[in-house]
Amino acid sequence: MIDTKSNQYAFIFAIIVCVVCGVLLSAVSEGLRKRQEINVDLDIKKNILKAVVLEVPIPQKAKPQEVLEIYKTKIEEHVIDGQGNIIEGRKPADIKKGEKGVYPLYIYSEGGKVKSYAFPIVGQGLWSTLYGYLALEGDATTVRGITFYKHGETPGLGAEIEKAWFQDNFKGKTIYSIKKQELTPIAVVKGKAADVYQDNPEAAKYHVDGITAATITSSGVTEMMDRTLRAYEPYFSKVRKI
Repeated sequence: MIDTKSNQYAFIFAIIVCVVCGVLLSAVSEGLRKRQEINVDLDIKKNILKAVVLEVPIPQKAKPQEVLEIYKTKIEEHVIDGQGNIIEGRKPADIKKGEKGVYPLYIYSEGGKVKSYAFPIVGQGLWSTLYGYLALEGDATTVRGITFYKHGETPGLGAEIEKAWFQDNFKGKTIYSIKKQELTPIAVVKGKAADVYQDNPEAAKYHVDGITAATITSSGVTEMMDRTLRAYEPYFSKVRKI
């Protein structure tokens, strides 16, 4: 004879177990999501600090809270519009996904003097979207630093954008020709810029060495540089006049 009451208890118990497990899994998932968001935010701040090249580097064993404190004391966060005006009261975190005509800007200062301006650069490589930060010196003309922190390019080829040798050859390059009074977005060449433009030192100032057998990734970097620098030029043109 079937014990109906016993089956009901088992059914109710199973439901309770499922509900409890669901709640626990949801709580764990939410906790992991928040931790992931915190880690992503920390990584972004680290890359901004790396791009602006701090006069006193972050200690290699610095704890997350130390990095956040350094960022807080060294970096000013702003949002600018398409005319190069700072939008008062807005921060990069306020920019909604897909929002047009507004751009995040990070300013690094020491002793009351602006040392660097940093901003995100995003473009398309061969296999993935490339994410990084470009930083200019206080003159808004010379590259101070660059980082590429997220991509899915081929190791040994396009992935070379994350290597020091590639990023270092941007430092000291020029994005604006004082002589011609015009923007000169940095472009990646095939081979070495010094060889390609050995008879034109002026042009060599705004070209960087390319990555062997990674033409599409290199073209993606060139395109993102051109597009991004033109978007920020209204702001930087004002800085140069100060």
